[in-house]
Amino acid sequence: MRYQTSRHHTGSHGVSRAIRRLRHTRRLSPWDATDEDLQFMAKLTERLGAPPVSNMMRYCGSEARHLDQLGESLGDWRRMLEALARHYPELPRSGQQASDGTTLDSAPERIVWETLVQMVPDELNLCCHPLLEEGRYLRSDFGLCAPDGEIPLLCIKVMGMLGSDRICRADVEEASLDRLAAKQDWFSQPGRPLLRVIWLDMMAHPDWLEAICMEAIEAAVAQRVCNRRERRTSGRRTSARGAEQGRQLPLRGRTREY
Repeated sequence: MRYQTSRHHTGSHGVSRAIRRLRHTRRLSPWDATDEDLQFMAKLTERLGAPPVSNMMRYCGSEARHLDQLGESLGDWRRMLEALARHYPELPRSGQQASDGTTLDSAPERIVWETLVQMVPDELNLCCHPLLEEGRYLRSDFGLCAPDGEIPLLCIKVMGMLGSDRICRADVEEASLDRLAAKQDWFSQPGRPLLRVIWLDMMAHPDWLEAICMEAIEAAVAQRVCNRRERRTSGRRTSARGAEQGRQLPLRGRTREY
């Protein structure tokens, strides 16, 4: 719940007495970030490589309680980000463009990308929005592919509106769960790439985010090794069948010896 001080005054002066008292004592408005808020945001931004989004604050614990309140208003959150940029000009700025120049569809995708791109080994390629089948609803956010392959070994879906508790606060969040269920059903079919989901609360804790990204990378590497073995086994079986069929074919065009 927000502070009880009202933004607007219905009387003739247009400014509440509570706000006037704050100005007289040179205190910050309760709708502005405190120094502690900015320090918290600076540490988290440095770890993530990008400023966190407002709805991540609900998963950051008591230190982010005031930031969670500010996040309820786009104007309050924007002023906080502006203050963060003034106080810590060396930090990454908010936006959808990652530090390597890649433009993502959303700020949560950028946060996950900034972590992934630093961890992906040379034996894998990280790609944006691989289309797995005709139809937009099957598109995943990121794919981990073999350097010589187009089809991802593993796909990553970024749930930028919801935590892993799946508690919905709006219809659009419920709709995102419905879309995720359809994707999970598609990925569960034999022969499909692996799928990993990264939720909002995972992004709010950099250690957790790094762990889930590393697990996804390790799973993709293991899948690549498995695919290689299957191809080699399939190739040997094909060669063996060909040799057996060759032995069974009648000899033609050979000179008969007496």
